[in-house]
Amino acid sequence: MSDVGLRANLVGVAVNVALAIAKLTVGVVAGSQALLADGFNSAGDVVATAVAAGAYRFAMEPADENHPYGHGNAESVAGLMIGVVLFATGVYIALSGSIALAAGSIEAPGALALPVAAATIVTKELLYRYTIRVGTQLNSPSLKAAARDHRADVLSATAVLGGVAGARMGLPWLDPVAAVVIGLYIAGMALEPVRENLGVLMDESDPEQAERIRLLAREVEEVREVSRVRVHPMGSYLVVDLEIFVDGSASLFAAHELAHEVEEHVKEREPHVVDVSVHVNPTGLKP
Repeated sequence: MSDVGLRANLVGVAVNVALAIAKLTVGVVAGSQALLADGFNSAGDVVATAVAAGAYRFAMEPADENHPYGHGNAESVAGLMIGVVLFATGVYIALSGSIALAAGSIEAPGALALPVAAATIVTKELLYRYTIRVGTQLNSPSLKAAARDHRADVLSATAVLGGVAGARMGLPWLDPVAAVVIGLYIAGMALEPVRENLGVLMDESDPEQAERIRLLAREVEEVREVSRVRVHPMGSYLVVDLEIFVDGSASLFAAHELAHEVEEHVKEREPHVVDVSVHVNPTGLKP
């Protein structure tokens, strides 16, 4: 498989399926509320990473009549959905742990829960590093959201390990307390992908990036001024609209060629910009 992004998504799905089965099974057998809670978290991760894989593939579809800028925002929709799933999973886990605490009569979980939690920590940390590297390389919102999910799982599995170990050392209430902590942490982690991807869908852009693009356009010889820069995030890539001022005596042909030169200059030097529309004004007009 040559597509590194799709491969990263599918690896995430496979790992989450395996971890969900292992944690839910051992959680029931060992009687660990914390491990069961983490197992439901992994089950939610299966859905989230499957959505991310589908959105990543759909975002690669070329522009068409109904989507002239392409389908890149499918990734932002997926990132938003992952955030919502994370938040709902966190709330559910925290409530489940709270109910177990209120019920009382808590028994210490079996020792089998310990190696599963430890294996989860190692596996998810490796998966996080792999996914965030690929997500950053591709500027993929869905992969970055999935990577945050993997890092949240590392910390939640650490809480499971501590809760189970403490419960087996004579503090059985630590197991459901760990479940509550896991749930609250996951719900908190969900806020960042929700905010970030909502920003993309609302056409939010970075003013510093717009200024960098303005300076790049200004580097092209014969561009007298750049009056307006609009950056439109489309999932993992960017579309830019520019207005430039050139010598009013220049021919239409020369202005046309200059616009293409500006477009290529910006695309070559600003990562993830795939399209630049350049509007040419003659000097003397008010910017």
